[in-house]
Amino acid sequence: MELKKAIKTAINNVYEEGLTDIFPRPFEVDLLDNVPFKNSIYEEIKSAVSKAIEKETIENGNGLTTLKVHPLCHVLYPKKEAFDFRKCALIEPMDTLKYLVLTLLLGDVIEKSRINKTDNRIFSYRFSVQEEGKKLFDPKYNFKTFNEHANNRIKEDSVNILVKTDISNFYDRLNLHRLESVLLSLPINKNVVKLINELLLFWANRDSYGLPVGSNPSRILAEAALIDIDKYLLSHKVDFCRFVDDYRFFAPDSKTAHYWLSLLVERLSIEGLYINQGKTSLEDVSELGKEPSSKAVQEEEEEFINFGYNYSGTVPTEFIIPSEIEIGKIKEKSEKEIIESIENEKIISPKNFKEYCNLLVVKELFPKFKDLPLHLKRFPQFNPYVVDLLIKNSDKIPKKIKESIRKDFSKLLEETHYLPEYISIAAVNLLSSEGYENQEVLFSYFRELRRNAGAYIGRSTLEALEKIISRGQVLEIRQYYGRADFWEKRQIVKIVDRKLHLEEKNAWFKNIKMNDSSDLFLIGAIRKK
Repeated sequence: MELKKAIKTAINNVYEEGLTDIFPRPFEVDLLDNVPFKNSIYEEIKSAVSKAIEKETIENGNGLTTLKVHPLCHVLYPKKEAFDFRKCALIEPMDTLKYLVLTLLLGDVIEKSRINKTDNRIFSYRFSVQEEGKKLFDPKYNFKTFNEHANNRIKEDSVNILVKTDISNFYDRLNLHRLESVLLSLPINKNVVKLINELLLFWANRDSYGLPVGSNPSRILAEAALIDIDKYLLSHKVDFCRFVDDYRFFAPDSKTAHYWLSLLVERLSIEGLYINQGKTSLEDVSELGKEPSSKAVQEEEEEFINFGYNYSGTVPTEFIIPSEIEIGKIKEKSEKEIIESIENEKIISPKNFKEYCNLLVVKELFPKFKDLPLHLKRFPQFNPYVVDLLIKNSDKIPKKIKESIRKDFSKLLEETHYLPEYISIAAVNLLSSEGYENQEVLFSYFRELRRNAGAYIGRSTLEALEKIISRGQVLEIRQYYGRADFWEKRQIVKIVDRKLHLEEKNAWFKNIKMNDSSDLFLIGAIRKK
């Protein structure tokens, strides 16, 4: 893809899908709807990228300096087991666009180098720009079609053993130098490859490992990193399919299954990668797989679809209204059985907790809603999910119940010495939502917020306060601007612009435009008069 098209595609894609599928859509993305602003972003990216990938710039080692990017931060995102987290990248909006542009320059060649789509081997992120960049991947290839394909394959008479495995900490352990070598072996612009490698090493603090989790450019590069492994398996006639780091082998017998698995283990070790032994299994589908529907695969698909995962094995953060199938399953069980699976267990399973939450909503068991904060102490990873549930059902929950929940979450912010960032963000979101508002606690929490509390909690707290803040508090927040990070600065500018009169803000904005003019998204947050 040539540079001009890559920039336009990147801007359209970010406006359509956001910066990441992990964090909420920030207001900065919506600024791209403004044509003059979008044009200024286009020109900035064009100037920076075109100069950064020039041969002389790369050879002099100035590519990264010319590109002008910032260090990234990380937020821990809960996975399925207790104390198991995914390290998700928080990248500046302009940096995300530049990263995506560089990757798009390679996208077509990377896709052509992968196993052909029609072979039905690789179902993840097949690069195919749709609607002028609004979508980057072929919608026919996704986790659902991956599972459907696996479900159909195990019904075949020749398939008796299903192997299920995945790569352990794939994104975190991906070797950047090996990724660079794979890309350099393709017929693509070597300067772009070298610049991407420098960018990734910079973001990894020169650690040589790790792709930023959550963004489309990382998905494209992750697929490129597995090209040689996929082709190696095919060369040994391994019958497999894959979605990102999830592999399925369709073996005729146990001996072949073990042999194929050993091939994968050996080939991954060359790349410094390993299979996740805890998620590796060999299943006898000689009979099960011939049934009309296979439990071995179907249950996993249901979890993925209904839990609303962005990544398999991750605790959901969004409450989705139960489907007819889920409601039917709830009705098949006794209400007492579902409640006791939560109230009488010291360790709560994700599946049981989600079923319990669905029961409370479907049966409108409002008195039980008061117990949710108590249960979350045993399974804190579900805090974002429960908060989303409470917000979406606020109009149904009685006022007294909401007041009890409000007090519990206020106490959590006020009295807990240390909170994981994702829990803090969830609590802040709830206490700024209708029916649960607590302006006093939120502003006090902002005043006392430690700089090491997390990468995104300051921004989240400011977003929450914007809904319920007073003029006096806006003036106090404005004083914090000099100590704020970039994400916080843009939100402070937005609050000041929307909450104060012209006379109170114009002089301050003049200073902002002089001192921070390099951040186009920050200047764009100031509305035109």
